[in-house]
Amino acid sequence: MAIKLYGTAASTATLRAKACLAEKGLDYEFVNVNMSNKEHKTPEFLSRNPFGQVPAFEDGDLKLFESRAITQYLAHAYPDNGTNLIIHDPKKMAIVGVWIEVESQKFDQFGSKLAWELAYKPMFGLTTDDAAVEENEKKLEQVLDVYESRLSESKYLGGDCFTLADLHHLPVLKFLFGTKAKRLFDARPHVSAWAADIQSRPAWACLAEKEIDYEFVTINMSNKEHKTPEFLSRNPFGQVPALEDGDLKLFESRAITKYLALTYPENGTNLMMHDKKTMAVVGVWIEVESQKFELIGSKLAWELAYKPMFGLTTDDAVVEENEKKLEQVLDVYESRLSESKYLGGDVFTLADLHHLPVLKFLFGTKVKKLFDARSHVSAWAADIQSRPAWVKATTA
Repeated sequence: MAIKLYGTAASTATLRAKACLAEKGLDYEFVNVNMSNKEHKTPEFLSRNPFGQVPAFEDGDLKLFESRAITQYLAHAYPDNGTNLIIHDPKKMAIVGVWIEVESQKFDQFGSKLAWELAYKPMFGLTTDDAAVEENEKKLEQVLDVYESRLSESKYLGGDCFTLADLHHLPVLKFLFGTKAKRLFDARPHVSAWAADIQSRPAWACLAEKEIDYEFVTINMSNKEHKTPEFLSRNPFGQVPALEDGDLKLFESRAITKYLALTYPENGTNLMMHDKKTMAVVGVWIEVESQKFELIGSKLAWELAYKPMFGLTTDDAVVEENEKKLEQVLDVYESRLSESKYLGGDVFTLADLHHLPVLKFLFGTKVKKLFDARSHVSAWAADIQSRPAWVKATTA
């Protein structure tokens, strides 16, 4: 596969490039960049993007960075693939170019600041700066007033067809529409219709829900949607996730996984054991993950993966304390995994699966050394993280 995109799913710039690749229907390899362990600052990555930012892009021997440069290359280099995102008439393309610049220099400048304050900060327990919100809402309103005028004359910003000028807005819109800033768009009928149109494009929707047979409903935690009466009817603790299967409502992720494993035994991997004694052993390790590994691992993931990503200071004392605790847990795991390939026995079960989310974040930090130091634990962690279903879930 010639095309490679390096980035992270939390990056709006990475999403911009992914949106273009989806519209063009191009096959590519997505390489996740572990920003929590400064992978974007390594010499290898800096050879792709000297500013140490995502995304970076390769197409054969061509290396590019800056998301809008990447989208423009794709639009010009692959005109016959998927959606045509440029206009060949020079005058019309010049108009598209105007709105490409407006998005970059006006919309994104204010929209990204609002997304940070209203979407990202609440998600990670940070305090929103109300003054910054008020200031940037006023600035965004001025931009949207211009958009409203433009979109009263044409269906899309660049003219009568969807182009890069529209596509470039999608990542920031994705985050803003989960916050109170959505009202700024709703108050302008032409802007509202345009935003709904471009966000409903199949290629964009596909990025969030690729080849899955369930509906994923995003909960806008930044605007307290998880605390509404409607959501509390699904999870009375006001936490995610919640699941519905017909008239059945469940919450707590491990309860959900157990239900799915029991109810759909013929689908995909069999994650349960039908022998009661064997299943009891699996149950032991399900509890160990919940009561031991998760409690310690989540604290380390917060300190070493999330905090650096958002410019917060890691608490070294907390890290040291929980590294020692995790080592004790992993010593028990090492003993267990010297006797069986997986925690629950000789086959992959929920006891292993439940570890994957925390492992994903810990393996991008210095804590990985604790796993590497234990040969059986290291082999097990590598095995379960390389399972095709997990790779697909975390890179799609």
